[in-house]
Amino acid sequence: MSLPSSERLPGDINDLPPARQRHIRRQPRSVSLAERQILLDSIIKLTAPTLAFFIRALLGALTLGSALYLQNLALLIVAIVIFPVPAPLFGLALYPPTLKIKHALKALVSLLVLIALVFSAGLVAGVFQTFGYPDPLGLFRFTALYWLDLAIVGISAFISPLILLRQGKNPRELGVLLSYTLLVPFALFGFGLSNGNPALWYGALFVGFEHFGLALLLAVFSFVILGFSPKKPLGWLIVVAALAVFLAVTSIGINYPVRQTQSVPLTVPTVTHPALSSEIPVDPTKPVKTNTVAPTETPIIPTSAATHTPSPSPLITATTTPGSIARWGVVKSDVGVVIRKNPAFDAEIVTYANNGDPVEIFGETTAPNGLRWYQVLTDTGQSGWVLSSLLQIQTTAPAD
Repeated sequence: MSLPSSERLPGDINDLPPARQRHIRRQPRSVSLAERQILLDSIIKLTAPTLAFFIRALLGALTLGSALYLQNLALLIVAIVIFPVPAPLFGLALYPPTLKIKHALKALVSLLVLIALVFSAGLVAGVFQTFGYPDPLGLFRFTALYWLDLAIVGISAFISPLILLRQGKNPRELGVLLSYTLLVPFALFGFGLSNGNPALWYGALFVGFEHFGLALLLAVFSFVILGFSPKKPLGWLIVVAALAVFLAVTSIGINYPVRQTQSVPLTVPTVTHPALSSEIPVDPTKPVKTNTVAPTETPIIPTSAATHTPSPSPLITATTTPGSIARWGVVKSDVGVVIRKNPAFDAEIVTYANNGDPVEIFGETTAPNGLRWYQVLTDTGQSGWVLSSLLQIQTTAPAD
C-alpha cells in the first residue's frame, strides 16, 4: 500500500493547525506556493466589502454631515469612529500581484461608494449651512498638504498590510486614522462646493486624492516587501503607472495653488460695516496703551460719515505693516483658537485663546490657498496669527 506523497491543504487558512498558521503568516516568503496562495486568498476575503461595511459607511456619512452642519466636534469624532475600516483599499492594493480584475473592481466600487456617501453628506451640509468655513472643527488643515497628515496616512497604510497578514484581521485602530485623513477631505469638498467656497473645495479635493493615492501606493509597496510582489510585467506596469499619475497630480497641485483673494469673507456674516472704521472708540476714563502715534497728515477715513471730526487723527496701535488699521475682535469658536507664529496651519504655535477672549487686530494677510489671517495681540501681550473667520470684529474696544 502506497502512502500519499503530499498532504492536501485545506481551502481556508483557518482550517490549518494553529502552529502552521502562525508560520505562514509570519514567514510568507519561506512557505510553499500553495500555502502563500491560501494566505493571499484569506486576505482578499478579509478585505472584501460586506453589508456591515456599507451600513457603517452610511451611518458615518450621516453623522459627519451633521457635524459639519452643526459645527460640532463631538459628532465629528463619533463619525470617524463609526466609519468602517477602508479595507477595500488593501484589496485594491493586491491587484498588481494577483491580477484578479473581479476582486479589484469590487474593491474600487466599494471605495467609490464610500467616497460618494461622504461627499453627499458634505454637499447637503453646505447647502443648509450659511457659515462658509467649518472653523470650530479644525478642518482647514485639509485644504493643503500637511506633513503630519501625510505621515499619518503613510504610516497607517504601510503598517496595515502587516496586521492583515500577521493577525488575520482588519486594523481597526489604524482604520480610524485612515478614515479621518481619507474621508474628511471629500466631505469638505462637497461642503465647499455647495457653499460657494472655491478655496475650500479645490484644496480639499486635491488633498483627498493625494491622501488616497499615497495610501494605495504605500499599501502596494508594503505587500511587495512582505513577499507579495507582482509576478507578471503587467503587474509592475500598473504599479509604475499609478506612481507616475500620483507624482503628476502632486506636481500640478503644488505648482498651481488656488488663489482666491477677493471672495474670502473677512469675518462672521453678522459683522456690520462700522466695524471697519479706523477710529478706535476710547473710554475717556481709561488710558489706551500705544507704541506709536499715527502721523496727522493723511488720516485714513474709509467712509464719508467720519469727515465731521475736526480733531487730530485717532491714536493707532503698533503695526507690522505701514498704514494698517487697528481693530478689536472677539474669538468666536466653541473650542477656542490656536494663535500661530506665521499665517499657516503648520506654523509654530504661540499661544491659545478661548471663546469670547478679546484680541487686538493690527495686521492681515491672505495665504496662497485663499484663506485670510489676522495678526492679533492678546491681553497677555502675545502676538501671532489667527484665521480671520474665527474672530468677530467689534465696534468698540473691550472693557478692562
